[in-house]
Amino acid sequence: MKKRSIHATNFRKVLELFRDERGQEAEKLLKIIQEDYLELYNENKELRSQIKEVADILDLAECMEFDGQKYWIDEETEKTGPYCQVCYDKDGVLIRLQEREKHWECYSCENLFVKIPTGNIIHKSRPKKESKPPLRLFS
Repeated sequence: MKKRSIHATNFRKVLELFRDERGQEAEKLLKIIQEDYLELYNENKELRSQIKEVADILDLAECMEFDGQKYWIDEETEKTGPYCQVCYDKDGVLIRLQEREKHWECYSCENLFVKIPTGNIIHKSRPKKESKPPLRLFS
């Protein structure tokens, strides 16, 4: 990792250079400090973006429900899907399955998921999910 010039002693050095009437040296040091600041700013911005992306993925993972064949997104207000289990498990990609008369079809990997007659499905009652406040990453 590159050594950063943003440090209190460097600002003090700039002040001393100006006091000693060595303005050109002070300006050079200020430019170096400014470049390092901009690098840190951009790095910080990128890291915040990555943290937000990870938080979004974790939020989505909490809503995912697997019914034995395919995935559904079960949010408080609605249930969407189904999504291909193969594509999600293999590549982490949500591909919505296309409904046919007797099966669901994935256009991406071309897998088929047989529809199970409604009368044979055993529904398990599950406790209602508690609503969690959104994850606050930054103040």
